[in-house]
Amino acid sequence: MKKATLVFTLTLSSLLSGHDARAQDFDLPDLQGNIEIFTGVLEDALDLNQGLGLFGMSVGGVNATYLYRQGVLIEVRTPLANQRNRLSLASLNSAMLSMQSGENPFQRLMQGATPLTSLSPQTNEEEASSFYNSMLERIAKVDYSLMVNNAIQQASDSARSLRALGDVDESDYEILRSVLDAMRERLQDNIDQINQIQADLRSAESSEQIADSSVESELSTRLDELIVSLEPLREQAIAKAAELREQTELAEQRYVQRWHEDVNDFERNLYVAMCNYGSTLRALPENESISVILKGLGEDEVNANRRPDKVHVLSKIDVQQCQSGEIDVAELESRSAQYSY
Repeated sequence: MKKATLVFTLTLSSLLSGHDARAQDFDLPDLQGNIEIFTGVLEDALDLNQGLGLFGMSVGGVNATYLYRQGVLIEVRTPLANQRNRLSLASLNSAMLSMQSGENPFQRLMQGATPLTSLSPQTNEEEASSFYNSMLERIAKVDYSLMVNNAIQQASDSARSLRALGDVDESDYEILRSVLDAMRERLQDNIDQINQIQADLRSAESSEQIADSSVESELSTRLDELIVSLEPLREQAIAKAAELREQTELAEQRYVQRWHEDVNDFERNLYVAMCNYGSTLRALPENESISVILKGLGEDEVNANRRPDKVHVLSKIDVQQCQSGEIDVAELESRSAQYSY
């Protein structure tokens, strides 16, 4: 019994002494206070408490935790991630431009036309049928409206992308919208006219006036004039769509370049802040690291379903040497581990 008690006592003493040894590796409350101070300083140094998002909520910030025997893990949220999402939406919008399609709105005119067999028997039946069929074919081939509508829609999508990328302001965007709305009104007027021609053609056929040369001439002339009026609108819409698409592509290229430059500047400021204020983490064990996760700023991955993060891992020793002037900021950055995940 005494032997068992002695073994239990020695085992408990060993466990307690091991726990004390682990607890003495660092002062956790002190380290926690260091981390809280450092994250506040880092937010100020990186200007993460300036921008406000929806409902006045900050779109940037710093969160940190400590991983035993590994070091401090800092998660940084920056408005740059939101700017990247804006670019993604604009790029998706551009990608959809070439995929727009639709049914020829005049195809239904042929489908809904009165069958030729319903024409009343008469001397001029073959001639009437020929004119009626010819007019229906011409109407069905008037595909300018589909082309114009798609061009206007593409131009409208490009205008929205330009606004999202900051390449046009609200005033210029409203001007573009007015121009495109005017095109839509002209297009709708042409569609109304073609519908009226179709209705008049069917009315003439049903009233046996289709063989009347004056009726045929009047309907044919109206269709000719309509086709002629559609041509300038078609050219204008296609030209505007091409112009705005080219502007969008250039705007995306400039936006990407500026974004990468901003990310590089942000990362340089991060290392400057680490060098200047990293010594705040004095309670962190000497052999441990400071890991920084920049949310949504990692390099693009092929077929990735999410935006990767950029990870920077610095040793406390290197941060201390930068603080003391033994190495500079550039050397501190070169010694760190960096990767996207």
